[in-house]
Amino acid sequence: MLHMKSHRTTGERDEKLLAATRESVILHGIRRTTAHDIADRAGISRMTFYRRMGSVDNAVLQTLTREFQSYASTVHAGTPEGSGRSRLLHFAIEGVRIFATSELLTSIGERDPEFLIPYVTDRFGKSQQLILDQLNALIADGVSDGTVEAGPGTPTALLLALQGVALSSRMLLRMDAFEDAVAELRKMLERYLTPSGASMSGDVS
Repeated sequence: MLHMKSHRTTGERDEKLLAATRESVILHGIRRTTAHDIADRAGISRMTFYRRMGSVDNAVLQTLTREFQSYASTVHAGTPEGSGRSRLLHFAIEGVRIFATSELLTSIGERDPEFLIPYVTDRFGKSQQLILDQLNALIADGVSDGTVEAGPGTPTALLLALQGVALSSRMLLRMDAFEDAVAELRKMLERYLTPSGASMSGDVS
């Protein structure tokens, strides 16, 4: 019982740390977020922060992964019944919309866009891999019910298409062109995913 209590306390402490990191980054940006500020907001010592997170950058990355996990759960919970393709399109498009309204991602995009560059030009991070796993599962469902045509590269191509619009969302919102871009993205993805000769009408919720 003592071990279970300790494990639960550790999990709660990490949740507080990630929540504190999120709050600090939203208010100050990554470069001005410090271990002291995060620890103070979480009500712990800096030593405990470093023991649990290692560094501010690592805390931010874990916070981003937590944010994406929350987004994925929210989108899944609101996904209507339908074909594999309709559920895949719902996840893709609503994911882009949520990304565009995230206070955390908006703060990073405005204050520290260079933090995101390695995950666009060099490698996928845990957050991107999480979304890629979700896309793989949804694509498999669509292939299984015959509403999606896909090859080995489809999940990655789909992720990059979504990422392109999502990362441009601040610019598109300023231009009052975000919804138009999302509508075109949806149309493009539906045509891309629909098997040759199959009808697209009446399949997208």
